[in-house]
Amino acid sequence: MVRLVDLPKWEQEHLLIKCGPPLGPTAWVQNSKPLRQKRIALITTAGLYLRGDESFAWGDSTYRALPGDEDAGNYVMGQSSANFDRSGFQADVNVVFPLDRFKELVSDKTISSLASFHYSFVGAGLLPQQYESSVRSLAKILKRDQVDAVFITPVCSNCTQSASAIAYYLESEGVMTTTIGLVREIGVSMQPPRMLWTSFPLGHPLGKPNDAEFQHQVIRHALDLLERSEPPVLEDFPLDVPYVDVIDVPPCSITFTKPKIDATTFNARLHNELLSLRPWYDLNKRKHGRTTVGHSDCSIEEILTGLALWLDNPDGPFVDLEWFRLAILDAKAFYSEALMAQPGDIEVRQVEAQMWNETALGEALKSYYKYFEKDPRLAAVCTAIAPRQAIFTSTHEWEPGFAEETLRRRGQLDSKPGK
Repeated sequence: MVRLVDLPKWEQEHLLIKCGPPLGPTAWVQNSKPLRQKRIALITTAGLYLRGDESFAWGDSTYRALPGDEDAGNYVMGQSSANFDRSGFQADVNVVFPLDRFKELVSDKTISSLASFHYSFVGAGLLPQQYESSVRSLAKILKRDQVDAVFITPVCSNCTQSASAIAYYLESEGVMTTTIGLVREIGVSMQPPRMLWTSFPLGHPLGKPNDAEFQHQVIRHALDLLERSEPPVLEDFPLDVPYVDVIDVPPCSITFTKPKIDATTFNARLHNELLSLRPWYDLNKRKHGRTTVGHSDCSIEEILTGLALWLDNPDGPFVDLEWFRLAILDAKAFYSEALMAQPGDIEVRQVEAQMWNETALGEALKSYYKYFEKDPRLAAVCTAIAPRQAIFTSTHEWEPGFAEETLRRRGQLDSKPGK
C-alpha cells in the first residue's frame, strides 16, 4: 500500500520529495456530455511500447502511440524505475493498461467509443515541467481524434507526479482527464484536475491482475469524477487489495540446481540459476502466451555473462550504460516470469522479495547499485537498478510519524492525515 504513515522513514522521505506545488492556475474542462456519449483515450506512464519499436531513452519525455487493436503480448514495459512491482503487468496487462476493460465498456454502452490510439510516457526521473511540450502537442492529436476524456494510470511514486503533470497540461489545452493516484500526498500537493487515490501497491494502478470485476470498480470510480462540477477533485477508492510484506514472504519453492562447476564467481552462479529458472520461464510463457522480455537484442545467457563480467573483474572495462539499462530490464523480467510460474498463489510483492533476497541476480544488481550510488555521475541510474526496499530495509529505522509531521509543517496535510 502507499500510505506514507505505513512506510519506513527513508521511503517517506523519498516520496515527500515528489510533493511539488501545482503547476499553475487550476486547469479544468467542464463536463458537457454524459459518459455514455464520451470517446475515451488511455494514457499510462508505464513506458509501454511495441516490441521491436524504439525503446525509451534515459530522461525521455516523449510518448509512444499504442494502437488499440494490437495484441497485448506485443507490449513491453520500458519504465526505468525499479521501485514498483512488475508482476501485475506480467500477469495481466490490464492492471496497468486496461484496454480490454475499456473495450468491455464500449460493448455494454457505458462509453461511446475508444480513441484510435492510446499513449504511453515514462513517468520516472523527470521533473513535471519536462512533459509540457510533448503533452501540449499530444492534446492537439487527441482533439483531432475527437477524444472527450483521457484516463491516466501511473505505476510508481514518481509516476503519480508525472500523471498529475500530464493531466494538468492536457486539461489546460481543453482535454478532460481523470487520473489514478498511487500516492495521496502528491495529489493533495499538486492538485491535478481529477484524481482517484488508490491504496494499491506500486505497479498495480487497477488493483488486482486477472480480476475484471475489481478493475471495473476502480475504473468506474475514476470515470465518475468526470461528472464533478468544481476543481480540484481528489477522492479515495474505498477498497484495498491484499498486501504481503517482504519480511513475511515464504521461501522460494524453486530449488536451484547444484552447480557442476565451482560457483564462486557471479558468472557461474548466475548461469547455475538459469538452469533452474529456464523451465519455469518457458512454462510461464506458454501459459500466458507472451513475455515481457525483449528490450535488449541479447539472449538471457549473453545478458548474465555481461552483467557478471565487471563484477568478477572490477579492474576490467565497465558496462556500457545503455546496454546495461536494457539488459537489466530483460534480466529482471526473465527472473520475475520464472518465479511467477512456481506452484501456489503468488501474492503481491512476493516475486520481488524472492528475486532480491534469494537470487544471485538480486545480489549482483545490489552490488551495482552500491557502486553507482558512490559516483555522483551515476547515482541517478540507481533508481533503475534495484528498489529502495531491497537496499535499505535492513539498515534504516522505521519512524511512522515522520510523514504526518513533515506534511503538517509544509501545510500540505488535509483532513485525512491517516492516508
